[in-house]
Amino acid sequence: MKIETRVIRSGWDGKRCIVHARCCRSPYGMIATAQYLDVAGSDLFSGILSSQSKDGGVTWTGFRPEEGLAPVLENGFVTVGCDATPMYHRASGKVILLGHTARYTKGGMTPAGGVRHTFWSVWDPESGSFSRMRFLKMPEGYECGGNGCGQSVEEENGDLLIPVYWEKPGDPCSRTAVLRCAFTGGELRLLEIGDPLSLAVPRGLGEGSLIRHGGLYHLTMRNDECALTAVSEDGLRFREMHFWRWDDGSLLQSYNTQQHWMEVRGDLYLVYTRRAETNDHVFRHRAPLFAARVEEGRLIRESEIVLTPERGARLGNFGAAPYGDGRAMVMAAEWMQPAGCEAYGSDNSVYLTVVG
Repeated sequence: MKIETRVIRSGWDGKRCIVHARCCRSPYGMIATAQYLDVAGSDLFSGILSSQSKDGGVTWTGFRPEEGLAPVLENGFVTVGCDATPMYHRASGKVILLGHTARYTKGGMTPAGGVRHTFWSVWDPESGSFSRMRFLKMPEGYECGGNGCGQSVEEENGDLLIPVYWEKPGDPCSRTAVLRCAFTGGELRLLEIGDPLSLAVPRGLGEGSLIRHGGLYHLTMRNDECALTAVSEDGLRFREMHFWRWDDGSLLQSYNTQQHWMEVRGDLYLVYTRRAETNDHVFRHRAPLFAARVEEGRLIRESEIVLTPERGARLGNFGAAPYGDGRAMVMAAEWMQPAGCEAYGSDNSVYLTVVG
Protein backbone atom coordinates (compact mmCIF):
# COMPACT_ATOMS: atom_id res chain seq x y z
CA MET A 1 0.00 0.00 0.00
CA LYS A 2 1.32 3.42 -0.94
CA ILE A 3 1.29 6.13 1.76
CA GLU A 4 2.13 9.73 0.90
CA THR A 5 2.32 12.21 3.79
CA ARG A 6 3.04 15.90 3.33
CA VAL A 7 3.02 18.93 5.62
CA ILE A 8 0.70 21.62 4.24
CA ARG A 9 1.54 24.28 6.86
CA SER A 10 3.56 24.56 10.08
CA GLY A 11 4.63 26.98 12.79
CA TRP A 12 2.90 28.71 15.70
CA ASP A 13 3.38 31.67 18.05
CA GLY A 14 3.27 29.84 21.36
CA LYS A 15 -0.18 31.26 22.18
CA ARG A 16 -2.61 29.69 19.74
CA CYS A 17 -2.43 26.72 17.41
CA ILE A 18 -4.49 25.34 14.55
CA VAL A 19 -6.64 22.32 15.45
CA HIS A 20 -9.55 20.29 13.99
CA ALA A 21 -8.01 20.24 10.51
CA ARG A 22 -10.21 18.21 8.12
CA CYS A 23 -10.81 18.28 4.37
CA CYS A 24 -12.85 16.93 1.49
CA ARG A 25 -12.43 16.70 -2.27
CA SER A 26 -14.97 18.25 -4.65
CA PRO A 27 -15.31 19.51 -8.24
CA TYR A 28 -14.16 22.88 -6.86
CA GLY A 29 -10.91 21.42 -5.55
CA MET A 30 -10.02 20.34 -2.06
CA ILE A 31 -11.48 22.35 0.81
CA ALA A 32 -10.08 22.18 4.34
CA THR A 33 -11.41 23.68 7.55
CA ALA A 34 -9.74 24.22 10.92
CA GLN A 35 -9.77 26.69 13.80
CA TYR A 36 -7.42 28.28 16.28
CA LEU A 37 -7.13 27.06 19.86
CA ASP A 38 -5.98 29.37 22.68
CA VAL A 39 -3.47 27.25 24.63
CA ALA A 40 -4.09 29.31 27.79
CA GLY A 41 -7.16 27.19 28.55
CA SER A 42 -9.06 24.03 27.65
CA ASP A 43 -10.99 23.88 24.37
CA LEU A 44 -10.95 27.66 23.81
CA PHE A 45 -11.73 27.81 20.10
CA SER A 46 -11.86 30.66 17.60
CA GLY A 47 -14.16 30.85 14.59
CA ILE A 48 -13.59 28.48 11.70
CA LEU A 49 -10.86 28.92 9.07
CA SER A 50 -10.67 27.54 5.53
CA SER A 51 -7.97 26.66 3.00
CA GLN A 52 -8.14 25.45 -0.60
CA SER A 53 -6.06 23.33 -2.94
CA LYS A 54 -6.54 23.13 -6.71
CA ASP A 55 -3.85 20.50 -7.36
CA GLY A 56 -4.99 17.50 -5.35
CA GLY A 57 -3.54 18.68 -2.05
CA VAL A 58 0.02 19.51 -3.13
CA THR A 59 -0.23 23.26 -2.58
CA TRP A 60 -2.72 25.13 -0.38
CA THR A 61 -3.82 28.67 0.29
CA GLY A 62 -3.21 29.90 3.81
CA PHE A 63 -5.93 29.22 6.37
CA ARG A 64 -8.13 32.33 6.56
CA PRO A 65 -11.10 33.23 8.79
CA GLU A 66 -14.59 32.49 7.46
CA GLU A 67 -16.77 35.53 8.06
CA GLY A 68 -19.98 33.48 8.13
CA LEU A 69 -18.50 31.12 10.70
CA ALA A 70 -17.20 33.74 13.13
CA PRO A 71 -18.16 33.57 16.85
CA VAL A 72 -21.62 34.94 17.63
CA LEU A 73 -22.36 37.08 20.72
CA GLU A 74 -25.89 36.53 21.98
CA ASN A 75 -27.57 36.87 25.38
CA GLY A 76 -24.24 37.41 27.08
CA PHE A 77 -22.62 34.27 25.68
CA VAL A 78 -20.20 33.66 22.80
CA THR A 79 -21.24 30.77 20.52
CA VAL A 80 -18.55 29.20 18.37
CA GLY A 81 -18.91 26.53 15.68
CA CYS A 82 -16.33 23.79 16.28
CA ASP A 83 -15.39 20.14 15.66
CA ALA A 84 -16.47 20.59 12.03
CA THR A 85 -16.12 18.23 9.06
CA PRO A 86 -16.62 19.23 5.39
CA MET A 87 -18.08 16.71 2.93
CA TYR A 88 -19.06 16.79 -0.74
CA HIS A 89 -22.77 16.10 -1.29
CA ARG A 90 -23.12 14.54 -4.74
CA ALA A 91 -26.88 14.97 -5.16
CA SER A 92 -26.78 18.76 -4.72
CA GLY A 93 -23.25 19.32 -6.00
CA LYS A 94 -22.49 21.24 -2.79
CA VAL A 95 -19.88 21.03 -0.07
CA ILE A 96 -21.59 21.06 3.31
CA LEU A 97 -19.80 21.68 6.58
CA LEU A 98 -21.23 19.91 9.64
CA GLY A 99 -20.23 20.43 13.25
CA HIS A 100 -21.58 21.55 16.57
CA THR A 101 -21.26 24.54 18.88
CA ALA A 102 -19.45 25.51 22.07
CA ARG A 103 -20.47 28.35 24.38
CA TYR A 104 -18.28 30.71 26.39
CA THR A 105 -18.87 33.57 28.77
CA LYS A 106 -18.82 37.02 27.19
CA GLY A 107 -15.08 37.34 27.66
CA GLY A 108 -14.65 34.20 25.59
CA MET A 109 -12.27 32.55 28.05
CA THR A 110 -14.56 30.34 30.15
CA PRO A 111 -16.58 27.44 28.69
CA ALA A 112 -20.24 27.88 29.65
CA GLY A 113 -21.69 24.50 28.68
CA GLY A 114 -25.45 24.16 28.42
CA VAL A 115 -27.07 24.36 25.01
CA ARG A 116 -25.27 22.76 22.06
CA HIS A 117 -26.50 22.62 18.47
CA THR A 118 -25.59 20.87 15.24
CA PHE A 119 -24.58 23.61 12.81
CA TRP A 120 -24.25 23.52 9.05
CA SER A 121 -22.86 25.77 6.33
CA VAL A 122 -22.52 25.52 2.53
CA TRP A 123 -19.52 26.37 0.38
CA ASP A 124 -20.03 28.97 -2.35
CA PRO A 125 -17.53 28.30 -5.17
CA GLU A 126 -18.01 31.77 -6.63
CA SER A 127 -17.05 33.66 -3.48
CA GLY A 128 -14.75 30.91 -2.23
CA SER A 129 -16.29 30.99 1.22
CA PHE A 130 -18.83 29.30 3.47
CA SER A 131 -22.33 30.61 4.15
CA ARG A 132 -23.54 31.89 7.50
CA MET A 133 -23.68 29.26 10.23
CA ARG A 134 -27.19 27.81 10.62
CA PHE A 135 -28.58 25.35 13.17
CA LEU A 136 -30.43 22.09 12.62
CA LYS A 137 -33.87 22.17 14.25
CA MET A 138 -34.24 19.36 16.78
CA PRO A 139 -37.19 18.18 18.90
CA GLU A 140 -37.49 18.58 22.66
CA GLY A 141 -35.07 16.38 24.55
CA TYR A 142 -32.15 16.93 22.19
CA GLU A 143 -31.28 20.49 23.28
CA CYS A 144 -27.74 19.67 24.38
CA GLY A 145 -26.28 17.71 21.51
CA GLY A 146 -24.69 17.92 18.12
CA ASN A 147 -22.55 16.45 15.39
CA GLY A 148 -18.98 16.81 16.60
CA CYS A 149 -15.96 15.40 14.74
CA GLY A 150 -18.18 12.96 12.81
CA GLN A 151 -18.20 11.31 9.41
CA SER A 152 -21.60 11.27 7.74
CA VAL A 153 -23.03 9.20 4.87
CA GLU A 154 -24.89 10.36 1.77
CA GLU A 155 -27.63 7.93 0.74
CA GLU A 156 -28.51 7.14 -2.88
CA ASN A 157 -31.47 9.54 -2.73
CA GLY A 158 -29.34 12.37 -1.35
CA ASP A 159 -30.44 12.04 2.30
CA LEU A 160 -27.68 12.44 4.87
CA LEU A 161 -27.11 10.09 7.79
CA ILE A 162 -25.48 12.23 10.48
CA PRO A 163 -24.21 10.87 13.83
CA VAL A 164 -24.93 13.07 16.86
CA TYR A 165 -24.45 12.78 20.60
CA TRP A 166 -26.33 14.52 23.39
CA GLU A 167 -26.89 14.64 27.12
CA LYS A 168 -30.12 14.46 29.04
CA PRO A 169 -30.57 16.70 32.10
CA GLY A 170 -29.06 15.05 35.17
CA ASP A 171 -27.31 12.30 33.19
CA PRO A 172 -23.56 12.85 32.67
CA CYS A 173 -23.32 10.05 30.09
CA SER A 174 -24.05 11.17 26.54
CA ARG A 175 -25.96 9.03 24.06
CA THR A 176 -25.27 8.57 20.36
CA ALA A 177 -27.76 8.21 17.50
CA VAL A 178 -27.84 8.75 13.76
CA LEU A 179 -30.13 11.35 12.17
CA ARG A 180 -31.64 10.99 8.73
CA CYS A 181 -31.78 14.45 7.18
CA ALA A 182 -32.86 15.88 3.85
CA PHE A 183 -30.39 18.26 2.22
CA THR A 184 -31.31 20.19 -0.90
CA GLY A 185 -28.21 22.36 -1.06
CA GLY A 186 -29.97 25.24 0.61
CA GLU A 187 -31.66 23.65 3.61
CA LEU A 188 -30.88 20.84 6.05
CA ARG A 189 -34.01 19.30 7.58
CA LEU A 190 -34.43 16.50 10.12
CA LEU A 191 -36.50 13.52 8.92
CA GLU A 192 -35.89 10.80 11.48
CA ILE A 193 -33.86 10.00 14.61
CA GLY A 194 -32.40 6.53 14.93
CA ASP A 195 -32.42 4.38 18.04
CA PRO A 196 -30.03 5.73 20.70
CA LEU A 197 -26.95 3.86 21.88
CA SER A 198 -25.76 4.36 25.46
CA LEU A 199 -23.02 3.22 27.82
CA ALA A 200 -23.01 3.84 31.58
CA VAL A 201 -19.29 4.62 31.70
CA PRO A 202 -18.01 8.18 32.36
CA ARG A 203 -19.25 10.63 29.69
CA GLY A 204 -20.94 7.86 27.70
CA LEU A 205 -20.68 7.70 23.90
CA GLY A 206 -19.66 10.53 21.62
CA GLU A 207 -17.98 11.68 18.41
CA GLY A 208 -19.52 8.95 16.30
CA SER A 209 -18.40 8.35 12.72
CA LEU A 210 -20.42 6.42 10.14
CA ILE A 211 -19.56 4.71 6.86
CA ARG A 212 -21.47 2.43 4.45
CA HIS A 213 -19.44 -0.59 3.33
CA GLY A 214 -20.35 -4.05 2.09
CA GLY A 215 -24.07 -3.35 2.27
CA LEU A 216 -23.91 -2.43 5.97
CA TYR A 217 -23.49 0.74 8.00
CA HIS A 218 -20.56 0.80 10.41
CA LEU A 219 -20.46 3.18 13.38
CA THR A 220 -17.44 3.84 15.61
CA MET A 221 -17.67 5.81 18.86
CA ARG A 222 -15.53 7.36 21.56
CA ASN A 223 -15.71 6.60 25.27
CA ASP A 224 -13.41 7.72 28.08
CA GLU A 225 -12.15 4.19 28.66
CA CYS A 226 -12.46 2.42 25.31
CA ALA A 227 -13.43 2.57 21.64
CA LEU A 228 -16.61 0.87 20.43
CA THR A 229 -18.33 -0.09 17.19
CA ALA A 230 -21.75 -1.25 16.00
CA VAL A 231 -23.29 -2.37 12.70
CA SER A 232 -26.67 -1.60 11.12
CA GLU A 233 -28.68 -2.64 8.08
CA ASP A 234 -30.33 0.78 7.68
CA GLY A 235 -27.95 3.21 9.39
CA LEU A 236 -30.49 4.08 12.11
CA ARG A 237 -31.01 0.93 14.16
CA PHE A 238 -27.83 -0.81 15.26
CA ARG A 239 -27.03 -4.27 16.49
CA GLU A 240 -25.38 -4.72 19.88
CA MET A 241 -22.20 -2.65 20.07
CA HIS A 242 -18.87 -4.13 21.08
CA PHE A 243 -15.33 -3.08 21.94
CA TRP A 244 -12.82 -2.73 19.17
CA ARG A 245 -10.62 -5.84 19.21
CA TRP A 246 -7.81 -7.32 17.18
CA ASP A 247 -8.31 -10.53 15.23
CA ASP A 248 -6.71 -12.47 18.10
CA GLY A 249 -9.42 -11.21 20.49
CA SER A 250 -7.29 -8.71 22.42
CA LEU A 251 -8.58 -5.16 22.99
CA LEU A 252 -7.47 -2.24 20.89
CA GLN A 253 -5.77 0.01 23.44
CA SER A 254 -7.54 3.18 22.30
CA TYR A 255 -9.38 5.39 24.77
CA ASN A 256 -10.88 8.86 25.26
CA THR A 257 -10.51 9.94 21.66
CA GLN A 258 -12.15 9.57 18.28
CA GLN A 259 -11.69 7.10 15.43
CA HIS A 260 -12.64 7.51 11.77
CA TRP A 261 -13.11 5.36 8.68
CA MET A 262 -11.45 5.13 5.32
CA GLU A 263 -12.11 2.88 2.34
CA VAL A 264 -9.01 1.90 0.36
CA ARG A 265 -9.20 -0.18 -2.83
CA GLY A 266 -12.50 -1.62 -1.67
CA ASP A 267 -11.28 -2.55 1.82
CA LEU A 268 -12.54 -0.96 5.03
CA TYR A 269 -10.00 0.57 7.42
CA LEU A 270 -10.27 2.14 10.85
CA VAL A 271 -8.00 5.10 11.66
CA TYR A 272 -7.22 5.50 15.36
CA THR A 273 -4.69 6.25 18.09
CA ARG A 274 -3.67 3.77 20.80
CA ARG A 275 -1.21 2.96 23.50
CA ALA A 276 2.03 1.83 21.92
CA GLU A 277 5.53 1.01 23.08
CA THR A 278 6.96 4.49 22.46
CA ASN A 279 4.20 7.08 22.99
CA ASP A 280 3.69 7.33 26.75
CA HIS A 281 4.83 10.98 26.57
CA VAL A 282 1.89 11.89 24.28
CA PHE A 283 -1.33 13.19 25.85
CA ARG A 284 -3.77 10.25 26.02
CA HIS A 285 -1.49 8.40 23.58
CA ARG A 286 -3.06 10.43 20.74
CA ALA A 287 -0.18 10.03 18.30
CA PRO A 288 0.83 8.61 15.92
CA LEU A 289 -2.22 7.94 13.76
CA PHE A 290 -2.59 4.24 12.94
CA ALA A 291 -4.87 2.43 10.51
CA ALA A 292 -5.81 -1.23 10.22
CA ARG A 293 -8.10 -3.24 7.93
CA VAL A 294 -11.49 -4.25 9.32
CA GLU A 295 -12.82 -7.75 8.72
CA GLU A 296 -15.99 -9.07 10.36
CA GLY A 297 -15.89 -6.33 12.98
CA ARG A 298 -12.30 -6.91 14.05
CA LEU A 299 -8.98 -5.29 13.21
CA ILE A 300 -6.36 -7.32 11.35
CA ARG A 301 -3.18 -6.78 13.33
CA GLU A 302 -0.77 -7.61 10.53
CA SER A 303 -2.40 -4.92 8.36
CA GLU A 304 -1.65 -2.05 10.80
CA ILE A 305 0.17 0.93 9.31
CA VAL A 306 1.33 4.31 10.62
CA LEU A 307 -0.21 7.23 8.72
CA THR A 308 1.00 10.34 10.52
CA PRO A 309 4.19 10.60 12.62
CA GLU A 310 4.44 11.20 16.36
CA ARG A 311 6.43 14.28 17.42
CA GLY A 312 5.14 14.82 20.95
CA ALA A 313 1.88 16.56 20.06
CA ARG A 314 -1.47 14.81 19.99
CA LEU A 315 -3.20 14.13 16.66
CA GLY A 316 -6.50 12.73 17.93
CA ASN A 317 -8.80 15.37 16.42
CA PHE A 318 -8.39 14.48 12.76
CA GLY A 319 -10.50 13.75 9.70
CA ALA A 320 -10.68 11.04 7.03
CA ALA A 321 -12.38 11.21 3.62
CA PRO A 322 -12.34 9.73 0.10
CA TYR A 323 -9.56 10.99 -2.17
CA GLY A 324 -10.60 9.31 -5.43
CA ASP A 325 -9.41 6.38 -7.57
CA GLY A 326 -9.85 3.96 -4.68
CA ARG A 327 -7.71 6.04 -2.34
CA ALA A 328 -8.46 7.78 0.95
CA MET A 329 -6.95 10.73 2.77
CA VAL A 330 -6.42 11.76 6.37
CA MET A 331 -5.78 15.30 7.63
CA ALA A 332 -4.50 16.04 11.12
CA ALA A 333 -3.00 18.98 13.00
CA GLU A 334 -0.47 18.84 15.83
CA TRP A 335 -2.36 20.09 18.91
CA MET A 336 0.19 22.06 20.96
CA GLN A 337 -0.97 21.09 24.44
CA PRO A 338 0.18 20.32 27.06
CA ALA A 339 3.06 22.75 27.36
CA GLY A 340 6.36 21.17 26.43
CA CYS A 341 5.12 18.84 23.70
CA GLU A 342 7.25 20.83 21.23
CA ALA A 343 10.36 19.36 22.88
CA TYR A 344 9.83 16.28 20.71
CA GLY A 345 9.79 18.26 17.44
CA SER A 346 6.15 19.26 16.99
CA ASP A 347 5.41 22.74 15.61
CA ASN A 348 1.65 22.71 14.85
CA SER A 349 2.20 21.10 11.47
CA VAL A 350 -0.91 20.14 9.51
CA TYR A 351 -0.45 16.79 7.75
CA LEU A 352 -2.23 15.44 4.69
CA THR A 353 -1.80 11.70 4.13
CA VAL A 354 -3.07 9.99 0.96
CA VAL A 355 -3.43 6.21 1.16
CA GLY A 356 -3.97 3.76 -1.66
